[in-house]
Amino acid sequence: MNKTLLSDLIYNQSEKYGERVALRFRDYSTESWIPVTWNSFSDFVRKAANSLIHLGVKEQENIGVFSQNKPECLYVDFGAFSDRIVTIPLYATSSETQVEYIIEDSSIEYIFVGEQFQYDVAYEVLKKDNALKHIIIFDSEVSKKSDDLSSIYFDEFVSYGSDFKYDEEVERRIAQSTKDDLANILYTSGTTGEPKGVMLHHSCYEAAVPAHIERLKDMTGDEVVMNFLPFTHVFEKAWTYYCLCRGCEMCINLKPSDIQRTIKEIRPNLMCSVPRFWEKYIQVFKRRLILLKVSLKLSCLTQLRLERNITLIIREQERKPLYFFQ
Repeated sequence: MNKTLLSDLIYNQSEKYGERVALRFRDYSTESWIPVTWNSFSDFVRKAANSLIHLGVKEQENIGVFSQNKPECLYVDFGAFSDRIVTIPLYATSSETQVEYIIEDSSIEYIFVGEQFQYDVAYEVLKKDNALKHIIIFDSEVSKKSDDLSSIYFDEFVSYGSDFKYDEEVERRIAQSTKDDLANILYTSGTTGEPKGVMLHHSCYEAAVPAHIERLKDMTGDEVVMNFLPFTHVFEKAWTYYCLCRGCEMCINLKPSDIQRTIKEIRPNLMCSVPRFWEKYIQVFKRRLILLKVSLKLSCLTQLRLERNITLIIREQERKPLYFFQ
């Protein structure tokens, strides 16, 4: 059978690892990290695959994911891979113009959005005469526009597949998937012109996984991995897929600004990042080191002044005569 590695990866890992933790994400309402087991992960993916078929998304059709990093991004990705559907991630900070361009360029009819900003941008695009037809919202706290009658929340989307009515079709698509299928189209940020779409086939990931296994011999499925870069970035996306192939526990960082706090809380074994992140880290470290040196110098000067003043007081007291009263 020539089915792709990613089309049933999560189901296979669920059978292997069961109730072991696969993902963690921060619940900002309780300030706690919520675990997702491999069984639960697999269940979400299977429901997403059924729901996409319920919506009528065809094989090798493009869908968009316009969100910051959330576990739902992975549920949609792997649900889509089960259905031979192509996912196109958009940077969470993209402007209306950029989003509209990508939607038109790749003929996206269904787009998943993260929070209020992404929904507001996508809805403005939806109102125009273009390919986009439906918005699915990850965050249940997002406020929909009063005239929005077509957008749905992720919970409702998942409910479409909760009875697994389309499981037979899902299995058929998995069996027919091939390495030549498109997996993702990743668009550049567009800082130097219009965003450009890079087509990644399943064969790209299937070549990368064994190459990394050969290179990273000491890595095991017991690693705790911090996710930091956006899933829109090919480095983070491929790294995440690889870590899931190895059975690692992925900790998803929602807000990039939280990374220092997140690392302290999670204490990961591994993470991937780009040189710019470490350059900034070194700059901050050097700045704090300079401040520490200045602080120590001031502290030493203060200590010297204090000791000098104490010495002067003692000397002054020694000059005074002593009186004894009986």
